[in-house]
Amino acid sequence: MQKLAYEMQGLTWQARKKNQQDAILFKNKVIYEKGRYSRLDQVAGNIPWHAAVADGIGSQPNSDQAAIAVLEIINEYYQNNTPDIHLSYIQEALCLKLKAESALNAGTTMALIRHAAEDDQDLVRIQSLGDSRAYHFSYRLQKWKILTEDDNFLNEMELSTWDQEQELASIYDVLTGFFCVNAMHEVNEKQTLIYKAEPNDAFMVCTDGVFDAIPHEEWPLIAMSQSVTEWLKNFVEMLKPAAGDNISLVLVRAINS
Repeated sequence: MQKLAYEMQGLTWQARKKNQQDAILFKNKVIYEKGRYSRLDQVAGNIPWHAAVADGIGSQPNSDQAAIAVLEIINEYYQNNTPDIHLSYIQEALCLKLKAESALNAGTTMALIRHAAEDDQDLVRIQSLGDSRAYHFSYRLQKWKILTEDDNFLNEMELSTWDQEQELASIYDVLTGFFCVNAMHEVNEKQTLIYKAEPNDAFMVCTDGVFDAIPHEEWPLIAMSQSVTEWLKNFVEMLKPAAGDNISLVLVRAINS
């Protein structure tokens, strides 16, 4: 078993959107300010950690509350538990946490990355719901790759039968999986993805504002000599001209310990 450590940093940015409905979970803290970098952190490979992003569904009022609440629920869970969190647990806890009438039907997506104490040092676990995603950068292959699959109708229907010109009235008509402050709402469980990291590999969880602005095939590579902070700042500068939606991401890089 190779000995690895992880360095990580995240950010959330309102961009040109009228409101901020994204949030990130980093170092046991939920960050949701309009434009904020987290501090750079480094964690030994034998220490558990978790990070996540959430994107409030824009068509629903108070969805920023749902995004923040989901990340708080995940953080509270991993403070006291080691097994993978169930998506149904998050959904039930969200309804209990946001009972206010004003928050009813607020919804959010989520992508989570973590390293579990019981796992080998080179293993990371990924869970997602909706269209927040996880990506992997292979240093050996010098290539970015998407790891998760969006929960939407496009992935459930045969492309040959899908009318590309069809316009859908609401994002609820597009997403087939999301968290919602509604006791009648149900989410389907999804298998936790487990990936093996090599030195200088990186993983990113991000909201749709990131990959809608620039597809991952055009993301810059991460040089061994480049710091996580430097890469993030350069990436944000690339995103600025094209970013219309909120942008939130956490970048995690595996390094030799």
